[in-house]
This record gives sequence, structure tokens and C-alpha cells, in this order.
Amino acid sequence: MKRPPFLLLLFFTALAGCGDSGKPAAPLEPLYSLTEGLDVAEIDHEPGIVDLGTPEARSLLRKGWSRDEGAYVWSDGPESELDFFLAVPRDVPLTLRGEPYRFPGALPQEVSLILNGESFEKVTVDGKDQRVVLPERHLRAGTNRLVLRYAWTHSPQADPRRLAVAWDLLRFETGVDAAARVRAAGGQLALPFGWRVTSYLRVPKGAALTLEDLRLRDDRAGDLRVTLQSEQGEEREIARLDPGHAETVELEDEGLVRLSLAAVPEEPGGPAGSGLVLKRPAIAAPRAAKAAPPAVPLPALERRPRNVVLYLVDTLRADHLGCYGYGKPVSPRTDAFAREATLFRRAVAQSPWTRPSMATILTGLLPRTHGVNLKRHALPPEAVTLAEALKQQGYATAGFVTNGNVARSFGFAQGFDTYELLPRKRSAATDVSARAAAWLEKRTDAPFFLYLHTVQPHAPYNPPEPFRRRFAPQIRDEALTRMRFLRRLQQGKIPATPEVRRDLLALYDAEIATNDAAFGELIDLLVREGLWEDTMIVFVSDHGEEFLDHGGWEHGKTLHTEMLDVPLIIRIPGIGNGKVLERQAQHADLTPTILSAVGVPVPAAVEGRSLLPWMNGAPEDGAEEVAFSWLEEYGLQTASATTPEWRLIEKRAPVSGRSLYDRRSDPGEKRDLGSERPVRTGHLATRLRAEELRKRGALRAGEGKMDAELRQQLRALGYVH
Repeated sequence: MKRPPFLLLLFFTALAGCGDSGKPAAPLEPLYSLTEGLDVAEIDHEPGIVDLGTPEARSLLRKGWSRDEGAYVWSDGPESELDFFLAVPRDVPLTLRGEPYRFPGALPQEVSLILNGESFEKVTVDGKDQRVVLPERHLRAGTNRLVLRYAWTHSPQADPRRLAVAWDLLRFETGVDAAARVRAAGGQLALPFGWRVTSYLRVPKGAALTLEDLRLRDDRAGDLRVTLQSEQGEEREIARLDPGHAETVELEDEGLVRLSLAAVPEEPGGPAGSGLVLKRPAIAAPRAAKAAPPAVPLPALERRPRNVVLYLVDTLRADHLGCYGYGKPVSPRTDAFAREATLFRRAVAQSPWTRPSMATILTGLLPRTHGVNLKRHALPPEAVTLAEALKQQGYATAGFVTNGNVARSFGFAQGFDTYELLPRKRSAATDVSARAAAWLEKRTDAPFFLYLHTVQPHAPYNPPEPFRRRFAPQIRDEALTRMRFLRRLQQGKIPATPEVRRDLLALYDAEIATNDAAFGELIDLLVREGLWEDTMIVFVSDHGEEFLDHGGWEHGKTLHTEMLDVPLIIRIPGIGNGKVLERQAQHADLTPTILSAVGVPVPAAVEGRSLLPWMNGAPEDGAEEVAFSWLEEYGLQTASATTPEWRLIEKRAPVSGRSLYDRRSDPGEKRDLGSERPVRTGHLATRLRAEELRKRGALRAGEGKMDAELRQQLRALGYVH
């Protein structure tokens, strides 16, 4: 996918280092413009009035806060944390205003203030303004953390939050010009005093910050503070630049770094509009000593498959298949299939629920492009589907689906000659295989594309015999097999005991085994019909399922591993048999992979990349693999950026915050490293922001219509109440 040149430089540069010691330094060449990259940089300023309960205040809040409630925001837990930036450490008066949670017998709410780990003051919150002074001895230039520790918390009835104070306002008397803005135009960067610009860069050895000029905007004195932090190191000041001349500052580190530029006034306060102007601020690096190695030609397919089967297993976690390391024998046919195919160890869903995921799988467009994100959304007719692209090349196309989220009413029948949503009573995985068999019997000599969407193991988990007897023999309570039980469990009306979790997982596994047998029937059918060696098969899931992994049930509520890490197994006769690839794949890659494999042109709008080169033995290209996912439903707004090693999750509503997980050492994503690895966190947040700012032809989603039958089908799956 095309990106602006400065982003390519930012993310994918891998220049060589300087020459040998004693030789003249290699001339510097521009690598990255700080003015062109301003839209993806982080911008901070010294705080003034923080109106809590508004979106503007959220950028300061970290842990221990509930959702915004207009005029205030509740604390949630024994402590609330906020971060704020100071250009110059000094005594800073602070006014706090909040109302304690009131109930019969409540004691006065005493709040301890802790600044950068040092306790310095206590106040009693009673609805009136409380004024303290943040002492200079506990403050530092850069980011500071203020912790509010409460004497007590209280949970109201049916409210899991631990409330202490409804905070209304914090007033920092810093004298910052809150109306000022960091601006970039004509190669110049205007940086007001008390403001900071932070960029996350991957830099080579010998890189430097260059300025053609640095000057004051008026008579108020000040300088430019340059700080650098490597991924494993501490933030440190590397230069303090006086206005009046050009500058070159060696960055000293290489690899992933955080570079911050702060305009520091000689005296706090002063007139509005004062600050610094940086002319052509940029990162430069020595000219590469060696040319890039020539591209390795990709081996061609010996022969292309004629037919395509897309087999979609709804709600299947990758870690519950034997070929992905699961210990229970729930997937013998799928495991055997994987031994004759290419298994992608790390495949990422673009959404944790069906409709956005399937829109991406069938178009190769990311959710922010195809626009299908909400329950009412339908795939717009302007989107070119996989079925349409294949039909234009003479393919017979058919889809047999069992989840109403991909019903014809939501636009998913585009390009299909035959498209059926199976009725509820005939929606088992074996019914899908039977419909596929009936359609294949009547096929013509044309190549075919067959999309099969099975609803097992989607909730409610009600597996048939003999699979229930084999994998969940201990379960006697039929209530566990009904959607109403899961609803009550979600609402906290049924205790989430370890026994309940164990039993639901057993039923889920039995459903996986049911689907596995049906998939085996499909394979047997293709073999009997003589189609096996001429058919490409893609086995994938739309998303996973949660069993209290992160405090919830089912799916569609988070972007953690149990939601986004899905199985992806692709069989193309003649290549990749038994191969396991660690290269990260994503849903958006499926349309270009399928079209490339059968020799059909890939539409220019497609945002994924064909996986065919890596299946066919191509070496890695060295680019950082990042998959982006979004959740914009159920009152939640969350986004994530995933690499083979890391996952950033950025919550935006109803509360905000960032968390970072090491996917290799912590595959269950239990330990948040966001505060320990700020450079990696900021880098992935920058990648996410750049992706969301990238210009493209975003489509406008349509609006689906539901008749009584479709509504009932979606109600049975828990999507309609």
C-alpha cells in the first residue's frame, strides 16, 4: 500500500553506518522531516486548567479513572494517576476540586498526593477548592506523574467500580499559553514556550538532528531542549540549543528512539505567542556505503489452482487447535489438513466480531476503509468483493453461511451467483457441508469459488453427540448450553466460578470437534469428486472467543490475543506442504493472496499484501510487519497495532489508555509493559496514528435491513436482545 514518503522514511529506513574510524565522516543526507511528520508526532504542553470529565482532559489521565460523565469523572480504585509535562521544574500551585462519594457512615475522604514517587501533601476533599503547591524538589523537566491515593473506596450496589471522588477540576498555575499551537508550514516549525514535540524514529548509526536556523518569535528569551531515549535506556538531555544559528546534534543512539524537542523559556509565564521557530528541522544520516542487494526473483507457481474454497469457522481461537499447540484432540482433521498446507503461526483479525472481519476478508480493505463497523452497517456496493473479482474472470460463485451478520441484507452477497443464509434449524457445520456437496453436484465446467461460513463453535455452545459425550461428559445442566445463561453470566447474575469456566470451555471444545469432523467431510468430498489437487483451500476464523481471559465472556469487547489471534491455514496444491510460517499475516491479506494464486488481477484499492511470495519461499523483505485492528461498537472505541513481537492496545472510549504486551514472553497478554517500555509504546502508537491519517478512498457504509427471520437468527447468536 502506498504511503507518503516521509512515513516510508520513518518506518522502513535501514541505512548503513559511518565509515571506518579515521576516515572523513560521510556526508549527511536528509532522512526524515520533522515538519512533514508533525501530524503523527506527540504534542504536549504544560497544563493549565484541566476540566475533568471532558475528552480534552483524557490525554493526561492514566490508571484509576472511570468514564467521562460530562461535568466530572469518577476515580476508580485506590489510586488515580495522571501525567503532565513541564518544560522547567519550579514550584507549581495546584487547585483540586472534587466531590467525595457520599453514603451513610462515610468517613471524610482524605487524599494523599504523591509526585514522582514522593509523598508530599494530604488534602480532605469536600466539594470545595483545595490548593497545594507541587514542590520543585519533586519535579523534573519532561513528564511528571501525580498519584492521588484515597483513604477509602466504595462500590455502589450493582456497580463494580470502586468509587472515591468525582473529580471536577484541576488547575495548574504554570502560566502556559493554552491557546497557542505547534504549527508547521514552509519547512518551519513554530514551537511555543512550554510545549514539546516528540517523534518516535528508527534511526541508523551516525544519525543527527539538523536545523538550518533557530530563532526566537519575539523578545522573550529561551532555548531548545533536545532529549533522547533509546528503547532500553533512560531519557537524557543531549543538547541545549541557543537561538541564532544552524545546529547539528548527533543522536548517539541507533535503532528505535524517542526524540523530544521542548521550547524552554528563561522565565516561566510571559506574553502569548512567544516561543521558538525551527527552520527545516530534520533527521539526517550518513550516505549509505553500499547499495541495497538486488531483489531475489520469486519462484513462480508450477501450476495455478483452478478452484477456491474459503472455509470460515466462526469464533475459533487459534490456540484451541492441535496444529497450534492445543493439547486436547479436538481437531484431528484440521491438523491433518495443516500438514499438507501452509500454517501461519501469527494471523491477526482486523476486528473482534464478525461483520467488520468478514468485510475485510472479502474485500482486502481495512475496517476504516470499508466502513462496516457498527451493528446497523452494511457493506457498500462500491466495495469490490473477492466474489466479484473472480466472477468477472468466469468463476461460478456460491456462498453458504450460517451467521446473520453476513446475510444478504448486509451487502455480503455481492458477486455471488448463489448466496444462502441457512435457516437456524439447518445451520450446523454438517448442514453447510451438505449444501456445498449439493451445489458441487450441479456445477458446470467453470472454475468455482465456494465460501462456506460455519457457526460452530459460536455461542451458545450446544454440541451434538458423540462430541458432547467425548469432550464434555460431566455437564448435566442444560442451562449452560443456552444464550440466556451467557447473558446472565455477563451481567454478573451468575457467579463466574472456575467450574463454570471449565464447563463452558469443554462445551466450546466439543463444538470445535463437531466442526472439525464437518471440515473433514468437505475434504473427503473434494477428494471423491477429483477436485482436491485442483483446489486452493483457505481455512480461517473471523475472530476468537473469551473465557474470562481478560475479565469477560464471548467476543467483541476487547482486542486481546483471544480475540485477534486466529488460525490461518492455506493449501495450494504443490507448494508449502507442512510449512509453518512465523511471518505475520492478517485478514486483509486473504483477498490479494487468493487472487494472486489463481492469476486474477488484484484491485488497486486492496490494502493487504499477497502472502503467496512467502508461501513460495521468498525471503523476508525486512519491513516491520504491523497489523491494525479496530473495535467501534457496543459503546467501545479501541484500536490496536500488532507485530510478531508486540501488541499495543489503545482504548479511547468509554475510558482511554494504552497498554503494551510482549507477545513472545507473555502470550496471554497479562502483563502491561506500557510504562516500562515507553519508546516501543510510543512507536506503535505513532504507527497506528499514521495509518489512521493515511489518505485513502474510504467508503461510506450502507444500512442493513432486518426482517423477522434474520432478527430471530441474530437474537439466537446473542447479537440482538
